Amino acid sequence: AGAGAKKPGGGVGKPPSRPKGKRRQRGFLSRVWRGTFGRFIGGEKVVLDTADAREAAEALALTDNQLRTLKRKFETIDIDNSGSIDSDEFFEMLGEKRSPFTDALFALIDADGSGTIDFDEYVRVLISYCMYTKEDILRFCFDFFDVDKSGTIDEKEFIELCKTVNNAAPMFPGNFANAIEMFDVNDDGLIDFGEFIEIDRRFPLVLFPAFRLQSVMQKNTLGENGWKRINEAVVKQQQRNDYMELHGGKEPPQSMYEKYGKMFGLVNKKKVHVDKIMAARPAVAAKMGD
Repeated sequence: AGAGAKKPGGGVGKPPSRPKGKRRQRGFLSRVWRGTFGRFIGGEKVVLDTADAREAAEALALTDNQLRTLKRKFETIDIDNSGSIDSDEFFEMLGEKRSPFTDALFALIDADGSGTIDFDEYVRVLISYCMYTKEDILRFCFDFFDVDKSGTIDEKEFIELCKTVNNAAPMFPGNFANAIEMFDVNDDGLIDFGEFIEIDRRFPLVLFPAFRLQSVMQKNTLGENGWKRINEAVVKQQQRNDYMELHGGKEPPQSMYEKYGKMFGLVNKKKVHVDKIMAARPAVAAKMGD
């Protein structure tokens, strides 16, 4: 019978309503089905062409579904279907105005310096700015504006930093000379990274746009929940690594959820690579260089 056909006894035929408990059970079974068979029927496999992109995906233990999500996001930004996006398209997606700071961030992503980002470079950003800690973002800002690479920022560089990060509208009380005096602990007329951290602690609005940019990038790639799961996986893997180091390489005991989760495909069997994630962090690189 077609749509709207009458059932015996009168009335338009409607599917019977399911009890709430049944809906929850169906959701659980759907997760089992997708986890077990989704790899075969979940859609076209996304192929990464460059070693750097494959290493980033491996480091974050990205699933095929996550890569497909990223591909869809990328294609949404790539309005002209050219296979690459320029800085205007990228920051329009993020809702950010172009500035020297956003240009610096784009250069971080644009590995080959072509002025555009292809899909592999788009994946690479996940292991860089999207995974940066607060200290990493501060280090990225500090290093970018430490033009002469002296390890300190002078008044001219500090003024440029505040104006650029805030798009020519620095949110800082008083004048910059007074700010230098306020935080220059050793009275050398310069701000080192430790003093720079103190500025952020006392006046977080100065560098807030740099942190907002990371949040927007995360929402427009894997979403808040996706990044939450990745960060939880990193913490768990670090705990596992610490356990193995203390117990001669022996794996820690698995919980019942982990055992059955892996059996039914509810848990990502891939492992994040903490060492590769740490290697991409500027704060870690700076400490190793000290």
